This record gives sequence, structure tokens and C-alpha cells, in this order.
Amino acid sequence: MPTGREIVTVIAYYTEGTSYVEEACLLQDSLENVGMSYQIIGVEDQGSWDANVAQKPIFIRQMRQILSGPLLYIDVDAFVHEDCAEYFQGLAKNKIDFAAHWFAGPSKGYNYAKNCACLTGKKCNREHRLLSGTLFFGDTVKARQLLDIWCDLNTACQVHGWASGGGQRNLWALVKAQSRYLKQEMLPGRYTYVFDKPRGYPEGEPRIIEHTIASRDNRKIKQKTFPRNSRIKELKNCVSG
Repeated sequence: MPTGREIVTVIAYYTEGTSYVEEACLLQDSLENVGMSYQIIGVEDQGSWDANVAQKPIFIRQMRQILSGPLLYIDVDAFVHEDCAEYFQGLAKNKIDFAAHWFAGPSKGYNYAKNCACLTGKKCNREHRLLSGTLFFGDTVKARQLLDIWCDLNTACQVHGWASGGGQRNLWALVKAQSRYLKQEMLPGRYTYVFDKPRGYPEGEPRIIEHTIASRDNRKIKQKTFPRNSRIKELKNCVSG
């Protein structure tokens, strides 16, 4: 049995009064269905999609200050298919500070995964990109320090009007810069599965934490929404009995 310091809590936030309320309900239903402990919190709408996304590191840091034990942050537009607490509690037992998935797949229409050796189980020298939809933070000093630095860097970027104030690219840069300092783990793709980019994962990779990417509908430049709408209906059926 895991000790109190190893029990993982899923954390997520949504912006009140927006379509993300519905996303939060589906995530909550999926977590209750698999029996995982969670805290899903509503926060004030900052007025734009970009500003709301920029609240991510602030929210995680606040929850890290409030809660004990390992934290599993999941973007609220996600669905958890299986109880994966044991895997993340194992990371905590091994005193991992931080974990994220490094994605090999297509970005902005380009199939970066094509001919990527890692998808066939071979050693890969291609630099993948960190995804921040699923993030593990241990109950450690170094995890707290990473969150502090991430928040400070985002604030500096926002002051100068730089788009990276949202945070994912900044976290990517920080984690790379502190690779010798942080005890890290690379999460398998099953824990950050982007629903419409199967080419970015090994063939047959299971979907344990599936991200439905509501930004397809909420960014200024919108993408086709039919595949997402169809997938959301399927996921709702999974928890409707």
C-alpha cells in the first residue's frame, strides 16, 4: 500500500462561465468512473483563451502549496480511461521531481512522427517537444522550485508581450536547462494521448489519459471541430452507463 506521501491527487482547473465548465464535468465523470482522487477547481475568466491558459503554472503552484503528496495535473479537456494512480505513485516512491510526455507526432499539420525511430521501439535522436497537458510534480523541494521559476519566467514574458507567456515552451526550456538538477521521468504517450494524432504514438498505444484539445474550438484560429465533437459524444457514452 502507498504511504500518505505517495498517494497521487489529480488536479485540474476550468474557467468559470465558459464552455470549459462542460469539459470539467466530463473529466470529473471519468475520474469518478475509475475511482481516482481529484481536485477540479473553477477559476475566474481572465478574458481571453491565452490569458486563461497562462493561469496553468499559477494554479499548479497554488495546489502544490496546499496539497501534500504527488500531484498529477491534467488539462481539463481530457478523459481518464483507467485508474493510473499506481503508476504515478510509483514515480513518487522513486522520488521523481517532475514528469511529462515528449511528443514525437505531427505539429501544425507537419508529421514529425514520420519515420521516427522511437515509435518502433528503437533509439531515437530526434528532439521531441514537451507537452504540458499531463504533468507530474512530486512532493519535493525541486518540484516546488521548478514551479517558482516557471511562474517567474512566464511573468517576465508576459510583461514584454511575448507569446510564450502561456507557459508550455517556457517549461520545455526550463526542464531541458535543469536536466542534471531535476530527477525526471519521460511519460509514455498513453498518459498524454492527443485524440486526433495517433501517428504520434507507437501502433496500438492505449489511451489512458486522452486529451480532446478544446482549443480546437476556442483559439482565434479555429480548426475543424467535427472529429472532436464526434469523439466527445463517444466519451460521454463511456460514462453514461
